[in-house]
Amino acid sequence: MMRKISFTLLGAIVGCLLLFGAVYLSGVVMQEMGMRLYDSEADQQRNFNIVMSAAAAFSVFGGWLGYRTASRVGPP
Repeated sequence: MMRKISFTLLGAIVGCLLLFGAVYLSGVVMQEMGMRLYDSEADQQRNFNIVMSAAAAFSVFGGWLGYRTASRVGPP
């Protein structure tokens, strides 16, 4: 039981870290290309909401993957 909880939390953390790494790298690339990510406060809020929604989705998916991995590893 403890293994499933640990793997689930680890999967959620890894999922969030992967997302934030991808968001950071895409921001660096877009900045180097001279693209503007937002022009107003509303655009900035929209981008923030998108990233937070994606973080929730990635953490749930990572947690689910961690749970599945813990279930397949075998008995404790």
